[in-house]
Amino acid sequence: MISWLLGSEAPSWSYLSDLFQDYRNVAVYTDHNNIIQIVKVSDIDEFYTQFSVLVHAKYFKSYNLYYIKLQRFVTFPTIYEEVANYFINLKGWRGIKYYYNDEFLGAWLLYDCYNCKEKQRAHLEINRSSKIIDELIKAHLRIYNS
Repeated sequence: MISWLLGSEAPSWSYLSDLFQDYRNVAVYTDHNNIIQIVKVSDIDEFYTQFSVLVHAKYFKSYNLYYIKLQRFVTFPTIYEEVANYFINLKGWRGIKYYYNDEFLGAWLLYDCYNCKEKQRAHLEINRSSKIIDELIKAHLRIYNS
């Protein structure tokens, strides 16, 4: 049904929000040219199952998380182990870290927040703009505490 999105340029966040309003969990991943490559939907709220809309961290180098809606969580990916370790150690945060042998591939960082669309969007905007670890941590904390 939504396969027509694949291969097209990513539309606005508000368009995707309207399009997926009836879905509980959705993720849209684009390539580096902003072309949609993966669309995942799920009615299962848990983030750590094979039915989750979160992709394995090995795809972080090839695809960008463009849009995500998790009914019960706010999440964002990171490719920095220091960022992952910092947030996973905070009360109320969870994460999934991925390794290949001893090499850190990336992580998903999550916290409970029911239907928090604007916080979700703000976290993704940070991930697209900043590369300095201390700045990333401070910016994500500001959103979490808002």
